[in-house]
Amino acid sequence: MNKILYVARKAKGFTQEQVAKALQMEEMAYKEMEASLADVTADIALRVSKLYNIDAELFIYTEGREHSLIKFAMDEISNFKKSGVLKELPPQQLFHIVSLGNTALALQAELNHCLFRQYELERDNEAIRQINAELKNKLEDI
Repeated sequence: MNKILYVARKAKGFTQEQVAKALQMEEMAYKEMEASLADVTADIALRVSKLYNIDAELFIYTEGREHSLIKFAMDEISNFKKSGVLKELPPQQLFHIVSLGNTALALQAELNHCLFRQYELERDNEAIRQINAELKNKLEDI
C-alpha cells in the first residue's frame, strides 16, 4: 500500500473517486496506485503534491513496491510459461528475459526520479531568477 497517498487522502477527507477526479484520471488507476499495484509517475506525483501541498517525492517511492513488482514479474512469467509461449526457450534465455524486465522496471523508477529532479531544478532556477531581478532593481534604486 502507498501509505502516503492513503494517509494524505484520509487526512483531507477525500474519497478515492474525488482524488481521481481531481487528478483527472480513472478511479481504478488511482486505486491501483494507492494499493501500490501501479507506479506513481513523476507527473502524477507533482499533481498529487499540489493537491495535498506535500513534497512530490514522497509519493513516488512506496514501501514494499519492490516485492509487488517481483510478484508481478513472476506472475507474468508463469502466465507465459502456462501459455506455452516460452516452452522452447532454454533457461538461460528465460533468465535474460527476467533480467531485462527487472532492468526496465529499475530504469522506469529512475526516470520518474529524474523527471521530478528536473521539475525541482526548474523551480529553483525560477526562484533564483526572481531574486536576481529583485536585486537588480534594488541596485538600480541605489
